[in-house]
This record gives sequence, C-alpha cells and structure tokens, in this order.
Amino acid sequence: MKRFTTIFNVKTLRYAVLSVALSSTTSSLAAVSQSPLSLTVGVPPNMLLTLDDSGSMRWGFAPDGLSSESATRRAKSSAYNPIYYNPNATYAAPVVFDTSGNEQQLATTFTQAWHNGFKTSVGSANLSGAGYRVAWDVPLTTIPGSTSYNYGDVSNYAQPTGTVSRLADNPSADFSATVSLSTLIATQANSPGGIQFTITPVLIGVLGCTAVASYPGIFSGLTADCSRTASGYTASLVRRPVPAYYYIYDPSRAGNCTTGNDNCYTLRFVGSNEQANFANWYSFYRNRALSTISAAALAFYNLSPSVRLSWQGLGRCTTFDGSDTTYCRNNAFKAYTPAHKGQLYAWLQNIAFDQSTYLPAAMKRAGEFYRTTVPWQVFPNATGTNTTQNTYACRASYHIMMTDGQWNEAASAPSNFRHDAASFTLPDGRAFTQRAPYYDSTPNTLADLAMHYWATDLNPNLSNSLPAYLPFKSGDTTADYWNPRNDPATWQHMTNFTMGLGLTQSLTQSNIPWGGSTFAGSGYAALEAGAAWPAAAANATDANVYDLWHAAINSRGEFFSVDSPEAMVQAFADILSRIADRKSSAARPAINSGQISSDESTTQTVSYQTSYASDDNWSGDVKRFEKRWNAQTSTIDTVEVWSAKTKVPAWSQRRIKIAAPTTASNNGLQDLTSANALLSQYAGTTLLAYLTRNPETGLVDNLAASRVDYLRGSRTGEGTTFRRRSGLLGDFYSSSPAVVSGARYLEQFSNRLEGNTAYTTFKTAIANRTPRIYVGGNAGMLHGFNALTGVEEFAFIPSAVFPKLHKLTGANYSHEFYVDGSPVVGDVYDSATRQWRTILVGTLKAGGKSIFALDVTTPGSEKLLWQFDENSIATANAAKMGYSYSQPTIARLHNGKWAVVFGNGYESAGNTNGKAALFILDAMQGTLLRSLEVQGSAGVANGLSTPKLADYNADGVADYAYAGDLQGNMWRFDLLRSGRSNTTPFTTADDGDSAVSEFKVGFGGSPLFRATADNAGTQRQAITSAPNLVAHPTGTGYLVVFGTGRFFDSDDKDGDKSMPQSVYGIWDKQTLGEIANNPSINRSSLQQQTVTDSVTATAGDGTTRQARIISNNTVRWQATTGSSAQPAQNGWYLNLSQTDGEMVVENMSQLGRTILFQSLTPNSDPCGDGASSWSYAINPFTGGRTSQRAFAYSASNSSLGTSIISAVRQDGEGGGTLSQNPDGGYQYCTGQECVTVYPDPSSIGRQSWRRVDRQD
Repeated sequence: MKRFTTIFNVKTLRYAVLSVALSSTTSSLAAVSQSPLSLTVGVPPNMLLTLDDSGSMRWGFAPDGLSSESATRRAKSSAYNPIYYNPNATYAAPVVFDTSGNEQQLATTFTQAWHNGFKTSVGSANLSGAGYRVAWDVPLTTIPGSTSYNYGDVSNYAQPTGTVSRLADNPSADFSATVSLSTLIATQANSPGGIQFTITPVLIGVLGCTAVASYPGIFSGLTADCSRTASGYTASLVRRPVPAYYYIYDPSRAGNCTTGNDNCYTLRFVGSNEQANFANWYSFYRNRALSTISAAALAFYNLSPSVRLSWQGLGRCTTFDGSDTTYCRNNAFKAYTPAHKGQLYAWLQNIAFDQSTYLPAAMKRAGEFYRTTVPWQVFPNATGTNTTQNTYACRASYHIMMTDGQWNEAASAPSNFRHDAASFTLPDGRAFTQRAPYYDSTPNTLADLAMHYWATDLNPNLSNSLPAYLPFKSGDTTADYWNPRNDPATWQHMTNFTMGLGLTQSLTQSNIPWGGSTFAGSGYAALEAGAAWPAAAANATDANVYDLWHAAINSRGEFFSVDSPEAMVQAFADILSRIADRKSSAARPAINSGQISSDESTTQTVSYQTSYASDDNWSGDVKRFEKRWNAQTSTIDTVEVWSAKTKVPAWSQRRIKIAAPTTASNNGLQDLTSANALLSQYAGTTLLAYLTRNPETGLVDNLAASRVDYLRGSRTGEGTTFRRRSGLLGDFYSSSPAVVSGARYLEQFSNRLEGNTAYTTFKTAIANRTPRIYVGGNAGMLHGFNALTGVEEFAFIPSAVFPKLHKLTGANYSHEFYVDGSPVVGDVYDSATRQWRTILVGTLKAGGKSIFALDVTTPGSEKLLWQFDENSIATANAAKMGYSYSQPTIARLHNGKWAVVFGNGYESAGNTNGKAALFILDAMQGTLLRSLEVQGSAGVANGLSTPKLADYNADGVADYAYAGDLQGNMWRFDLLRSGRSNTTPFTTADDGDSAVSEFKVGFGGSPLFRATADNAGTQRQAITSAPNLVAHPTGTGYLVVFGTGRFFDSDDKDGDKSMPQSVYGIWDKQTLGEIANNPSINRSSLQQQTVTDSVTATAGDGTTRQARIISNNTVRWQATTGSSAQPAQNGWYLNLSQTDGEMVVENMSQLGRTILFQSLTPNSDPCGDGASSWSYAINPFTGGRTSQRAFAYSASNSSLGTSIISAVRQDGEGGGTLSQNPDGGYQYCTGQECVTVYPDPSSIGRQSWRRVDRQD
C-alpha cells in the first residue's frame, strides 16, 4: 500500500483547517495489533531444506586440507581449526521435538558428556578425568554402517595402539617428555605445555618403565605410556584419554607468528567456569555433522507454523512426499505444524552421513518439485480442499542448501534449460542475455540450475502475482531489475540460500576474493564488472565453492560461507531472517508517504514527504522535494533536495531528549543517557528499569546502558544481541509532518484578539527562524529536522512509550507503534508572560494513551510544557484518556485562554461504561480545564474521535466543537458563555476564567444525530474521522458532513460487511446562540443518494480508471404544501458498498463547492494490498454528484447519459489530500498516486475553526 498526505501551509490559505488530517487508523487495545491494518497477512512461503549427508560431515576439522594435521597443536585451536572449541563462543544445548511435537530440552554435563548429544545411548565421557580424546576423521571403514551417525562410538579410548583414525593424537610437544637413560630411580620430567611426568624404571637391566602425569590444579596421578630406548625414557599422553583441553593462539610466543606455526600456541585445560560450555560443544558441536544438526535445530525452533516445509539429503533422503520413512521420516510437504516439526527433528537426529556430495542433483530435485502442483496448493498433503480460488499465485518459494564440500557429480540438464550462458525471454517479457554477474561459459553447473529454476515460470497456470523484492533502488528501473540484490521476478520461481561450511579458504582466487558476504568486497565488485567465474565441474574443488556463491546470485538469494559452529548457527538464523524480511510470510511491502507543502519561495513549491518500508526492517525516511515550473518545457520538474536518513548525526551527537524534573535551566528536558534514564519515570518506574528487560524473554538483564546507546543510534550489537536496522530512522506510518518557520497568523487579527501588539513583536522576532519539520516516528520519538538541510536537530521521547522502548532492540522485533500521531503546531498567547509562543502538540495514536506539548519557539531551546496521559484523571467513573487517535486542535476559547481540544480517544480504562469526552486543556500548562462527557449506551465501548471546532462569526474564538464517537453519535459541544450569542464578535471584555464552567454538551446532552445503517436505529455506525462544516445553502445553520466506519482495531481488518457504512450531511439549524433543543433528526428524514453506475473513465491523455457515478437527487430543504405535502428533509446520506466493507475513516477536503474524500475498502485477499481506495467528489448540499467536472476523467459509457463522474479508483490509503502545483492546478492524492481535480467556477471557500464561510 502507498499513502500520501498533503497539508496546505497556513500562509497559503490563511484560514486553513487547523485540525490536521487524521492519518490511517491502526490497531487498538481490544486486540492489540501493533502492525498497520493496511498490510495483508500474506501467504506463507514454501521452503525446502537440503542438508549435506556426505561422509566428510563426520570430520572434526575444517577445511578439508587439515586432514593430515591431526597431531598438531593448531588443530586443537579454533584460531586454525574453527570446528574446534572456541572459549569466546557460547554453545547452546539445542531443543528438539518428539514426533508429536512435544518440546524436549537436551542437556549434557562435563563429567558425563554424551558422545552424541542427540543419541545418548552411544555413551559418554568424563571430560574432567581420563576421558577426553579429540574427534577427527570418522571414515566409513571403521564404523559399521548401521551406526555411522554415532560420532562418538569409539573403542580405543584407553589404548595407545589400534585404530585411531577417528581420533587425533594429543600434541607430543606438550603431552610427552623424555629423560636420559642414566636415571635409574624415579624422576620427573616436564613438557613445554606444563604437564609433569613422574617416570619410574621397572628394574635395573630391564627395558621398562611406568609413568604418571599431573598438571597443577587440573589433574594428578594420570597413567601415562612409558617407553625406554637406548638413550632414555619417554613418558607420553599422546594417545591417552586426558582431561579436556584446547589451545590459544598467542602471537607473542615466537617471532613472526602465523596461525600455521605450532610454536605460537599455548595449552589450556578447561577451567571450572567453562566446563558447561565445553560439554555442550563436545556433545552438540564437535564435528561438522553435530554442528549442522544443532544449528538447524536452533534455527527452526521458532519457524512460523504457517510456513510450508519439506527436507532432503544429498544421497539418502531424495523425495519430498513422505514415502521414504527410513531415511526421511515423514517429510511430506506441508505446513510446519507441531507434528511436522517433530518429523523434521527426528530426521535431523538420524541422518546417516555416508554419501557423496551430489549438490546438483539435490538442487534439481528441489526445482522440479516446485514445478508440480503440490507446493502451490493451500492444503498440500493435508486434509482440505484445494481449489483454484485458494491456490495463491503470490506464494514465494525458497531453497536452503547447506554443504561442507565441493559437489562431485553433475546432474542431467532439465528440459528447456535456461542456463546463464543462454539467451531467452523471461516470463515477464524481459530479455535475458549474457550479462554480469550472472553469465559464465561453463556448462551444466550448480549456478546454471539455479538460474533455470529462477528464470522459469514454475507454475504457468497461475498469474504472475509474486510481489517483487526491490530494497535497492537507484532510480534506474533497468539497473534495479538486474541488480542481484533485488528479486524482481513476479512469476513462480525458486530462490536459493546456499551455505558452505569450512570452505572460505577455497574462495581465495586473487581476482575475485571472498569479501565476507554475498555482495561485499572487491571480489563481488570484480564479478559485477565482468570478471569470469571459475570453471566449476565435477571434483573441481575450489571452483565449485565459487559455484555455490554463483548459484545464490543467479537465483537472487544469498551465499553464506561459515567455518565455525557458532557462525553456522548465525547463518541459519540469518537465512530465515532474510526470508522473513522478504515478507513472504507476513505482509506485502508497503510504502507510506506524507507530504506537506510550503510556500518558502514564489518560484517553486516545496514539499516534505515521509515514508516507511515494512520490507526493509521497518525503516523510514523524510525527504524534501522542490517542484519548479520549467518555462522551456512547460512542465513541472521535481527535484529531491535531501533525504533525512542519510543525514542523521553520529549517535553520540544526537539531541535526543526525555522528560526531566522541571527547572529554569533544563526546560523540563534532559539528554537521553543512562544516568538521566534513572531520573525520568513513567507510572512510577524509571526508564532505565524499563530498559533492563530483555524483549525476547521478559527477564531482567544487564544491557540497559547498551539499549540506551542503541536507541541513540549506536550500531554496536546489531544483528547479534540487538535487532538489525536498515537505518536509524524508524518507520513513519500515520504521522504527517508539520512545518515551523515564521509567524502563522495575520498580525492585525492576532493583536486585536489579545488587545495588544505582542504579536507584532513576536512576528519580528521569529522572522528569520530556521524552518523545521516535526514528525512522529516509530523508533520511539518525535523528530525535528532542519527543513533546509535535512539534518535531525532535535528528538523527544514521550514518557508514555517508556514501557515498551526495550522492544525496539529485540532481535526478533515485531512492529510496534510509538509516536504515530501527527503533530499539530500553533502560535499561542501566554497570558502569564504576555508573550506569544509557538507550541507543538503531539499524539501517539496506537503508540499509547498520552498527548504532550513542547514549546518550539526557539530552535535549540525547546521546552517540555506538559504531558497528559491515562493517569492524569483520577476521578472514579470519569472518562479517561484512551489511545490518542483524536487529532488535537489549538484554539482560542471564550475563557480568555488558548487551549488544546481533543477527544479522549479509544480503549480508555472503563471505556465500556458508554462514556466519551471532549478534553479541554490549558495550552501552556496542560491542566484539564474541562471534560465534557457524553453518555452513550452502557456496556458498549466508546470513545470520542477528532473534533472540528467552528468559529461562526470570524472573531478568532471557537464557538462550537463537533465530534463523533464509536457508537455513531455526532455531538455538538457549545463553547459559549451563558446568554451570549455567537453572532456578536468577541472582545477581550468577554474573557473570564468562569466561562469554561459554562461550556457544555449541546442540545441538552443529546447528540445532533445518531448514525445507523437502518431506520430503526439498531445498527450503529462508528464515526472515527472529523466532520466537515459547510454553510447551509438556505443561509440558516450549517451542514455537518462526515463518513462512518472504523479501522483501528485488529478486529476491523476485514471491515464490517454485516451492514453498509455511509456518508452523511446533517443540517444543524440552531447555530445562532446557545440553543438546547433536541433536533430529533433520524435517518428516515434524510434524502438518499446512491451509486447508480460503474464505468471506465478516460482522461485527456488516454489513461483510464474505474469510476463511479452517483445520483443527484434533490434534497427538500423546505416543506411542501398541498395534496402531496411533504415535510422538509434534514440532510442526506450515501451508502457505501456493503459487500466490500467500504468505509470512511479519514478527514475530508473541500475545494470550492466540492467535498473530496477517500473511502477505504479492506482487502482480505492475501495476494492483494491490505486495502484499496476510492476518491469521491460530491456536492455537499445534496450528497449527489457535482454539476461540473471535478476529476480530469470523463465517462463515455454511462447508462445515465452524463460524463461527470463522482469517484475514481485510486490506490493508497491514509486519507486523500489536496495540494496545489506551481502552475496553480490542484491534485488530490492518496498514497503516492495523484489525480488532477478542478474547483467549480465559483470562488474557493475557506473554512477552519476560526470561520465557516457561506458557499452559496
């Protein structure tokens, strides 16, 4: 989905609406969905797992070239042999599942360390005594085939002779010592490693001896082998079991040290503090096979149960249908249910590692499986009905292939082979020809197979509806298409993620060295520039490792080269994370844009756009654009001036503020630091305490200080301890930006309002104020950017989001809302100091139940004025603050104060008592001046939405407020003093603190109107957007125009199709003073308009859109007399599509005599966007179609004989917004899609809370 919002700058239209358009609603407490409802649930992906089951997987070393170095020191150090124990790594005991899906935590101990942690029946070793031998090569000839996976099944632990090919000698330099033959009594000899041998000759003249060994603090009395030669005695533990040990690479031990020099290693026996870690390594990671099983077990522990999965080996398990229960268990392709998970884990624990490395054949099997019907069915190999309707065309398919060696046997070529040296047409019509970095001249490689199953439509019976994955965009669509970091394929295809274990040393070809990841370093740059791939072939060793890399690139995946168990664990996790990032199992990628126009120049239009990318780790950006009229081409040129995500200051330099104890020196703000986080609280708990929580476990850890740094922007720990971020700016979803530059009001008007010339002084003082853009974001803060440079100059974290800030750091972060509301800015008069100030009022929407205000008069000297939250009202049974969906309005009231006026929002504490409230807060102090409660139906949740304030006599003081609630009531609130008519212009003599007590709910506490889908009044229609006000054409009263619907709760995602939602125009006749009569308006007294035709409309440039035409029935504003006498009607209504769940949840715009609004239609199709939109243009006096063309489209095929259309299909959600181009034309935009709209020939009326003008 794409969103786009525009707000006129108040200097462009002096009486512009100050209630900024409320953006797309989101989830609420009833079913807390902290992800945008506009994103589809999506279609779970297909996934095939291929694990290497070759015999080399039993080896305890990597790479293969170490096979002859088993007796060396370096072979027992992770610095040289990365499979060996690394004291700096943490080895976790994996969890497994039985065949019923029940979880089983595996465990081992240092004194009883299982030879195979997955098969304890094999036996164990006491690693603290004489029980440890180094596992090395486990050839087939020494292990019976039936137990070939029992890696610890050895028979020579205590014998110095016999078959030792499975074990490695302990290094003789440290585990043996020699003394001269002249010694005839017991003597001691020390090895360089510190082992002490006591050697005792057997008898004089007899060639024999005995020996025992000890190591201070570790062991003593350990029997050693002893032999006598002509020159002396030798004691040895080289082929004896010993306490567990490892070597540390120490460059200081010798000159010119390298990791290949045995003299540069120091012996370490396992200490007590690392025994548990070593035992885990021994039982679960000490060779390639155990490492692979453990890494896969850890990675697939949390895989979504909706993902569809099967698995295979290279030579034993070679089907995906569950038929080979001997070698595959039941691997029938299906959803990852607990039982299916149990089958996967049963297979992992019983793989017979005894095959050759048949990688090409395994990849071909995977690709050919995806060419069958099974992987595209909604119920593959399971109970359920597979139909055309539920066989989804947008399902992504992945193949994860892990190996420890070079493939050694090619596969036969598939039919119509689309290899990377061929030329062919892709399923989307693009031509593929030999191009870097895909092409190579070697035939029938693994990369060729990968290209074939990417470039072939694996299910041509389905539409090409896969969402393209394009995270790397350059502005050149062709370059983006061929960038292997992107996957533009919309057809059904296979993407490969390949992993090589212990193969990095084979990626050292001088012209294309491995740079650490798929697209990093000079090696990839050379390939991209056209360097030739090494020629892969059966048993071509190093070239075949490059072929794994090549295969990933050809299929738009990634290659991971890992050498250690811990790196393999991370690689598996990264692969699953990459797949999740592509949103195949979550939502389609979405981009949200908000734009605010500014008139900083008379020669160009300046706009600021916000954006979010759900497919890029929920990153966001703010950009400045300038639209300039090009007189030579008679076109409008759009230029991007800056992008804020590229201009975020260094993390230690950012001015991120939190609340502080108020003093004259700190303005109520303090820097976000660990020390200050201990001083700032919310609900009695410090921010530092909130940040001690591990978001994955909920337990307290010691990472609070690191989390503070992370929130500030430190990248330390990203991708490991903390969540990986694509950028430091979080997503900007609902929040639209607000501009702060010069004075916002007319000088003479404002001076008259306060009875002095203070606004003149204020206007002069801020004339050259550096303009700023303020916008709320979901990285936890409100941001303030320099409007000229894009540099972030200020940020503020509201206290109400403290309790969930730690979630932003979670490695498995699931989206949350934080500061998601649109800030509102206004100039207010502070009567205490007799000065004007610019204040910003911010809301959180689904981020929390709070609203806050900042004094932003002087950039760099911001001040926290107040925070108002759910704890601010303690009175029992009173309406409380809910999620702050209501957009506030900053207004001058009849009590002489400037105030912030807003609805109490949704899901407040006790909200089911039916109450809602209009809150009126002192703008400078934040004190609650008045809560005007309304009473709905008890037992039904309620809350007040965004109000619209009205000033009917243009004196600058608000007279009324109109707002709807969740129960369908449209309320009027009278903000007048008793006995005062709103027709008399305000004077300062009318000010008085007592006036606020006289504010009340209009019409004696009854609503102006109750929106229901039926005349009986039983089907309530929620009102969640602000109403629009239009002067009535008769000159008496005003029309209150609004739509119904709700889209903020997770239960609202599919819309309510049990009844239609509607758009209303209700006549408020009683606006000449404080009138309390109940208007008693019901639906039956309204004129109905209907959608009468659906057509294809055409614009002047030939483009077409779906369009609608609505009726233009006359509204009877006056009663008729005579034999056919009819009563006057009280307004009109237009029902929206009930079948589609169509609704109006965004604010409207007005252009002349035309009302523009966006309807939203939820879309439950998992292959579609989460919502679609229609843009309407109607006559506000009738609710029917306009008398003139409003859109730049015309209908030529309407059965009604009119070319005037009333609505066009326009993608995007978040509210339609009106903008003006440099040429004076108008555009109505939803998402990033805009259509040209036309005002009527009459003057363009303007309205705000200050004034409602006549439109007739």
